[in-house]
Amino acid sequence: METDLIKDMKKLLLLFILLATLPCAAQRHLLKEAAAEGVFKKALGKTAGEDILRQARVVQGKILPGGKMPRAAVPSDLEKYIFKQVRPTPIGYLPVLFLEPSQMPIEDISLLYKRVMQSFQAFKKEMDVFLYYQSKPSERREISSAEQAMWSEKIGLMNAQLLQLKNLISQHDPAYQAAREYMVFAAETVNPMLRGILEQRTFARTDRQYTSTEFFLHTPQALKETAWTEWLPLSVRTNQAARRLPEGLRMAVLNDEPSVLAAMQREHQNRFCPTWELATYSEADDLLQAVRRGAEFDVILTDLIVPGGGGYYLVSALREKGFNGAIFGLSAYPEESRMGWNMFQRGFDGMIPAPIGFEQDRNWPRLVMKKLQNYFYYRDLNGWSR
Repeated sequence: METDLIKDMKKLLLLFILLATLPCAAQRHLLKEAAAEGVFKKALGKTAGEDILRQARVVQGKILPGGKMPRAAVPSDLEKYIFKQVRPTPIGYLPVLFLEPSQMPIEDISLLYKRVMQSFQAFKKEMDVFLYYQSKPSERREISSAEQAMWSEKIGLMNAQLLQLKNLISQHDPAYQAAREYMVFAAETVNPMLRGILEQRTFARTDRQYTSTEFFLHTPQALKETAWTEWLPLSVRTNQAARRLPEGLRMAVLNDEPSVLAAMQREHQNRFCPTWELATYSEADDLLQAVRRGAEFDVILTDLIVPGGGGYYLVSALREKGFNGAIFGLSAYPEESRMGWNMFQRGFDGMIPAPIGFEQDRNWPRLVMKKLQNYFYYRDLNGWSR
């Protein structure tokens, strides 16, 4: 079972995912709500932020020992990220995107760019010290989960500032591009759970158009159950859902919660997609290795946040290699249209709600299969290619 700290960490990371999809004003509102709910405080555990900073302080050029740190940089990382100076583009040469007159004036964009890049330079100055010593085997140390949460929060907030520029300037601006790459490097060094989340890699969706109703797999009118169906035994309704799915498909599930994978395997015997082949994985790299070795899957269900790389990392790696199966996020995060659009651009085909502890509900196989049934209905109706 997950510890309370791990659950709070996941909540914090889910917040970062949503931050990547929201405009500036909404980001500030969301951060205020999260602070009010104590998300950051819980993720940091009992150790106060000032205590954590003291644990990580630099004394005579060294960071003092303590806790857990999973990733070490390589020499090329030092040159590419830590030793590299990120110089903002002079305002007169800033590649501002073409804007309608009613949108933000170029002067305001220039001021925002200058302010964000100044914040990034200050952030990088602080972060470089930490990353430098983590890259040296003789100096590298483990850091506590609380300190890991502290750095993750700093990275998330800085990333939110950079995303304000996403639709205002060219993504190929050298300084902005270098800053985004640095954020990905820092995030994956501090916390493997952030692997793939901060990347902005998107894929052309020539296969279909995005609509929130279809992406979140809402039940279409044609598939809605009649009132009398609710009176049928659960076993009958579950079998009905299973029979309405295409037969003989191959499905992979990625989730780091053992109870979820155990439930998938157990229910697969006679209730959950019983005519399909099922393979379960607790690490994304194991699933990717299986695909490289020739394993074929028609459907993938993936948690968004998994140690070592979750759904965002997985979908990016698979789509880059030309994988054309359907990939669904299986997440406790609530529906949010901008988040759905971001996931769609990254290569997801839909999102299935899975509240924490969903595997303990006897009805979960039926609910997940109905979402899959909705997807295949929309696919056939609209002529999607996968």
